[in-house]
Amino acid sequence: MVMNQPNLPMDTDQPTAHPIRILVVDDDMSTRLTLVKILQKSGYAVEQAANGEAGLDCFKRFKPDLVLLDVVMPIMDGYETCQAIRQLPGQAATPVLMLTGLDDVEAIDSAFAAGATDFITKPINWPLLIRRVRYALRTFATAQALNRAQLRQHQAQEIARLGFWEWQVDDDRLYWSSELLKMFGLPPSPQEGHLSNYLGFIPQHEHARITAILNEVYSGKQARAVFQHPFMVGKNAFMLRVIAERDGKETVFGVIQDITDVYETKRKLEFQHYHDALTNLANRRMFTEQLEDVLARNEAFAVISLDIDRFSLINDTLGHKEGDKLLQMSASRISGALEGQGLAARMGTDEFSILIPQQNDSTQISQIITQVQAALAQPFRLGDQQIHIETSAGIALAPQDGQSVADLLNAAVKARLNAKKIGGIRFVFFDPEQQQDNSQRLYLESELRKALGLNQFRLFYQPQVDVQSNRIIGVEALIRWLHPEMGMVPPDRFIPIVEELELVHEIGDWIAEEAVRQAKEWHDKGLNIRVGANLSAQQFTKNNLAQTLHNIILKHELPPSCLDLEITESIAMQNPESALSTLNQLKSTGASLAIDDFGTGYSSLEYLQKFPVDLIKIDRAFIKNILVNPSDQAIVRAILGIAESMGMRVIAEGVEQAEEMALLKELGCHEVQGYFVSRPLDAEAAEAFIVAYNNAQ
Repeated sequence: MVMNQPNLPMDTDQPTAHPIRILVVDDDMSTRLTLVKILQKSGYAVEQAANGEAGLDCFKRFKPDLVLLDVVMPIMDGYETCQAIRQLPGQAATPVLMLTGLDDVEAIDSAFAAGATDFITKPINWPLLIRRVRYALRTFATAQALNRAQLRQHQAQEIARLGFWEWQVDDDRLYWSSELLKMFGLPPSPQEGHLSNYLGFIPQHEHARITAILNEVYSGKQARAVFQHPFMVGKNAFMLRVIAERDGKETVFGVIQDITDVYETKRKLEFQHYHDALTNLANRRMFTEQLEDVLARNEAFAVISLDIDRFSLINDTLGHKEGDKLLQMSASRISGALEGQGLAARMGTDEFSILIPQQNDSTQISQIITQVQAALAQPFRLGDQQIHIETSAGIALAPQDGQSVADLLNAAVKARLNAKKIGGIRFVFFDPEQQQDNSQRLYLESELRKALGLNQFRLFYQPQVDVQSNRIIGVEALIRWLHPEMGMVPPDRFIPIVEELELVHEIGDWIAEEAVRQAKEWHDKGLNIRVGANLSAQQFTKNNLAQTLHNIILKHELPPSCLDLEITESIAMQNPESALSTLNQLKSTGASLAIDDFGTGYSSLEYLQKFPVDLIKIDRAFIKNILVNPSDQAIVRAILGIAESMGMRVIAEGVEQAEEMALLKELGCHEVQGYFVSRPLDAEAAEAFIVAYNNAQ
């Protein structure tokens, strides 16, 4: 779980004498304490509970203004707790924000079904959390105020904002009361006129309906009619409630009530219920209800899931205010590109969904999503910067890709994730054949469990070049699986499985041992290069990791400076406090430390400053388009500036062109790694390459 703890501003919306009360219910102590700390830092009064049952008791005593509620907990889970809160007297509307897994559509739908106000995905983006909390509190306060206003209007308008008219049907004369004229700001002169004078203030399309109702009252078909209609006086728009009765043989009497405020309140509440407050697009509730409707009609349709690649980095770099502007402009472009062909909704932070009704022709759908992505590919102006974004989209077609809302949304999300893996501005149709084959998965698991004992793993080494001296000064050790039947198995096929199995510790220890052994062999031959070994998330949580690595270094008598230990940014930020302790322990071994895939997670400069890190590795996602994408250049410049201010070296990964290396040198990058220098090589080939490369300088 990501646990940044940024410096957050105090909440200026709350009164200082009575701080807003927030209840945090989460069985994960680290998450719970971090939430409490951040919320207290923002000026809120916070109580905490470790499970749903304790949380419910605390709710009754503490009477919070808002609840942050984890979904998965012992004793009583988040759904049961939320339902129990809603059943308490007067607690039908207290904001409840559920903490749930990213892209877990069923969990999100279950949260809303249980009565949740909103959801926050894990890993948690902490600055965004505070904004979501403030938004939920502000929306709740607005709804309360609107409800109170609606009640007051209902009571007050029994004795105020009333007027009347009389229509003498035989000679078509209509008399206005002075109260009615005053209500609409009309001069007292037209107190007598015709029905057409009254209809002149009403939209043309309503004339036939209102005339028919009044004629039915006059003829006796209705003893009493109650109806509503809009009423325009200049630029002022009113909504009126009319009670019409026959008064005498030739007269229809109408009582007018101005219900504009009540009507607007109801309209705003309905809009808030079904629309996203930031972008004014449909929200998840409205989108899923529309999906249910078209499913019930057995229509063919398409569901598109689209998100902005690396939005979190843009948000963190430019600030949340600019990030919100980007989302608003993106929403506007999506709606414009659709040209009325579909319903667009904001489903999450930077995740949008589009419903294309009565259409599942792949060619037509491709044209629509191409238009949308082309509109989003045009540069955005944020402040004094021009920003380019890339989007990934997945498409599910009904009915073939799913028979329920959850199935179709999941299919679209899975297709979107496949598009994101490809990279660039992509869209992918859902293909069940591309989904994981369970039998193949079981076979790979079985073979992986035997692979280490059968000596099937190899380490390959990718050189890292010092940009200024143009000499190889390091390598990154990368595991490969040489299977007797499948041949060289790509890492992306087996590493995710290894990370899910208990084998991750055993294989991780083997990688460390082999990397240190090879580093020692090269050191003894005079190749003074640094060997980088990657640490998995599971290894990083081992209590004895530092001691294990220290023992391996001592065993092979390797100078610790020859070893570089790499962890990804997302691992470091899952639990920053714990990561800081572990990194300090690893640093005590004498090895250098590197943050890999930098820029793809939720970094906190506060923690980055505390981490004893020597190297930052820029993820290849920011390098591949650096020659043509100004925003990628800006991000790389920012990372280099951060590293320089903290005395860290920077390695750019994925360098494949001489022009990329030249630009990185110009920007001040220290080292590069990628196919431009060399592909990963086995130990023997790597040694020969390093010697030849450095001797040529």
